Amino acid sequence: MNKILLLEDDAKVSAALSARLRHAGYDVLAAPDPGFAMLLASIHAPDLIISDLWMPIMQGFTFARRLKSLGLPNVPVIFITASRRSGLWEEAMALGAAGYFEKPYDPPRLLAAVAEILERTASTAAELHNQPANLTP
Repeated sequence: MNKILLLEDDAKVSAALSARLRHAGYDVLAAPDPGFAMLLASIHAPDLIISDLWMPIMQGFTFARRLKSLGLPNVPVIFITASRRSGLWEEAMALGAAGYFEKPYDPPRLLAAVAEILERTASTAAELHNQPANLTP
């Protein structure tokens, strides 16, 4: 079962999205703030992170950058935001985001993106695992 870390400070949005993800068969770790999300990520090594962009204490982009310090630089991140500020999508893509959704997001579209990203990540991991090691001196 894939583990998804959901970083969302709005309790209603977090509860609704957590329920949808669990119903789709995912193990969901929900965090209301970036500090707790960092702790959960370091302990549980999620397969995917869905992060809000605008939160007190730390923005979602900053959170994603700090994941590298945890040794989790390759965990795909989907950003969600209620902001319509121009340039956010471009900034998310420059950071290597796996997806970007504006609130209110379309739940079936978000779930489809989650499934596609996890499938792609699993395929890439399997390909790397099946490659022979380079044993030349």
